[in-house]
Amino acid sequence: MSEAMPAERRRCRRVAVNKQIAVVVDSDRDGIANTVFALDMSELGVRIRSKVNLLPGQLVTVIPKAGNDRQAVPSRVVWVSPRSDGSGEAGLAFLQPEVPGL
Repeated sequence: MSEAMPAERRRCRRVAVNKQIAVVVDSDRDGIANTVFALDMSELGVRIRSKVNLLPGQLVTVIPKAGNDRQAVPSRVVWVSPRSDGSGEAGLAFLQPEVPGL
C-alpha cells in the first residue's frame, strides 16, 4: 500500500534562488545593509541564511538588488533557526507582497 504524500501547506509556491540580497534591521539606528543569502522565495516571503542576529517579530527591510533602495520591501521575521557555526536561517514575510526581481 503506498503512503500518501502530505499536502503542501504553503499558500504560494517557493522557488530556489540562492543569491545575495541585503537586509536592513529596522531597529538598527545606523541603517546598515547586511548582505545575506536568499535560499528560496515566494510572492509572500523569503528564506535567508545569515550571520545577522534576527528575532521573530522583528521588522526588517529587504533590498533585492544591492544599491537599489527603490525596490526595498518592508518585511517581518517570522521564524529563526540558529546554527552551530554562528549563522542561521530565517523566514521573512513581506508586508507588501509582490516583489519584482528578487
